[in-house]
Amino acid sequence: MDLRPLLHFYSILCFFLLCSCTNEKMSSESYEQTKTDSSFTYFEKGKNSKEIRGKISNFNKALQSIADKNDTLYPLLLDYKIYYHQRLKEYDSALIFADSLERLATFKKDTEWLALALYRKAVINRDLDDQEKVFLYAFEARKSYLQLGDGAKAARRSLEMAIAQSRMQDYTGSQESATEALRHLNKEKDLQYLSSAHNIIAIAYRNQGFYKDALKEYENALRYASNLDDSLTYKNNIGLVYRDLENYEKAISIFKESYSKVSENDYSSKARYLNNLEFTKWLENNDKDVSPGLLKALEWRKSSNDNTGIVSSYENLAKYYEKTNKNLALEYSEKWLNAAKENNNLQAQIDALKQLLVITPGDKDYISDYIQLSDSLKKINLQAKNTFAKIKFDEERKQQQISGLEASAAVQALENQKIRTRNYILIFIAILAITLAIFIVYYLREKHRKEKIRETHKTETRISKKIHDELANDVYNVMSSLEAIAPTATMDRIEHIYNRTRNISRENNEINTGEGYLDQLVSSLSSNCPRDARLILSGEKTIAWNDLNTEKKLVIYRALQEIMVNMNKHSKASLVAIIFSSEKNLLKIQYSDNGIGVKNESLKSGNGVQNMENRIFSINGKLKFDTEQESGLKILIQIPL
Repeated sequence: MDLRPLLHFYSILCFFLLCSCTNEKMSSESYEQTKTDSSFTYFEKGKNSKEIRGKISNFNKALQSIADKNDTLYPLLLDYKIYYHQRLKEYDSALIFADSLERLATFKKDTEWLALALYRKAVINRDLDDQEKVFLYAFEARKSYLQLGDGAKAARRSLEMAIAQSRMQDYTGSQESATEALRHLNKEKDLQYLSSAHNIIAIAYRNQGFYKDALKEYENALRYASNLDDSLTYKNNIGLVYRDLENYEKAISIFKESYSKVSENDYSSKARYLNNLEFTKWLENNDKDVSPGLLKALEWRKSSNDNTGIVSSYENLAKYYEKTNKNLALEYSEKWLNAAKENNNLQAQIDALKQLLVITPGDKDYISDYIQLSDSLKKINLQAKNTFAKIKFDEERKQQQISGLEASAAVQALENQKIRTRNYILIFIAILAITLAIFIVYYLREKHRKEKIRETHKTETRISKKIHDELANDVYNVMSSLEAIAPTATMDRIEHIYNRTRNISRENNEINTGEGYLDQLVSSLSSNCPRDARLILSGEKTIAWNDLNTEKKLVIYRALQEIMVNMNKHSKASLVAIIFSSEKNLLKIQYSDNGIGVKNESLKSGNGVQNMENRIFSINGKLKFDTEQESGLKILIQIPL
């Protein structure tokens, strides 16, 4: 299997991810300075140091000066230590500090730092070529970023999962992971990662023999390419697919274009494009001498320490010399095998052994090694696929269990909610019933109170009419029959009784509570005022009498009538004032005279005052007396409007 384009792609993508690593290490650099100045000073010195060793030395001093691991600077220092130990290829130290950061983040339940620690461990294991751990830590980091709602970083971790799967030849899984990454990438902000995702999918299609699908995905990768180097890489990959399709003319045209546009100082890329160009020319015409170009590409790769590219050059040279120069074919096949061993590339070793068996058929050592390595690679790839599948399966099962628990909790919560709702309804019904009962009681009491006031008025009116129609007439008839024979003094007394009877009847006659209420009230007050006294009324026309209900009109009329009758009988006043006013939802009636006043004992014992109070209280009003002997009388009536 031809893995050269895949290896070329990995070298480019590793560079992208290294840049991403540099950017992401600053993601949590916003923090509070909560510890001593010395730790912060060492930290700043470490960041500003030019040499990596100097950076690490200062970071170590900063860590030593931090006594409290809750210091917000502590996880940041750990992250810097991880990054720079990795830069120096001190992977053991990098992993130790990555473990420390993971434990700290787990203890503090800080998902952001946990995700970053897991990402660091994935990158370290990528450098160690432990693809299973790369996948595991990238998977866990992706899960944490999804919890944080950071889709972009979750997508980048999915890409790292896809690369690990592709390296272990799990192309179906690689394709799934890259497709998952596309769901979370922004088509405007994540161009580099979009192109990488499409490139990984294209590699999967190519290695599975779906060349047309591979071309489509490579074109998508090219469309999102953000720089010339990426564009040339994807065009080179497109050329390789056309070469697989044996469309050599198209492939040569693409390789020529890539070779002409590459930077003069980029010997690694120049060697790759030249190697592909010359080898494709030979595939098109086996009689064509392309050895100068292939050897030139090999020379450039050696000078730039491109170990992966050297393996590819040896492969093409071995195949080129296979039919024309057996000795050179054997030499380059052996170099191909040795270079693959140095790179720990099992697939390249198997391909090299396969080529050696073509050149030297029947070699038992090569046959044995070929069988052994093939079996090992199959087992490793199968184990990796199973591991990848198991990690995903375990997570899916865990999520299902969580979903099941959540569903049970949701059902229980729904039942609890139903119980609470039922209780709320019962409470509401109870409150409504109590409120309704209170309202009914209040309504009935008010109705009874109003009916009592009206009934009292009707009774007074009926008695008044009966006194007028029967008693007063009888007294008048008696007075008429005795007028000729009775002494004058007797007739005066009988006439006085007759007048009192008529007055009682007049005082209790029917009250007009409609439009004529005010006129009748004023007339009643005037008629009950003694002839030798002056009555002053004020504010009676400012009151909205029509807004008062019938019961309040009746009570006001009778109360004022009672006051005027008592004044006429007892006060000997020469000046009477009644002032009407309204303020703050109250009707105020202020009565005052300049009479002889009255004692408090007389107020408490008088039936008239008691009747007046009962009337006022029946409509929730207030009554206040202010009196002193020989100083007149003041009465304040307050009635709610």
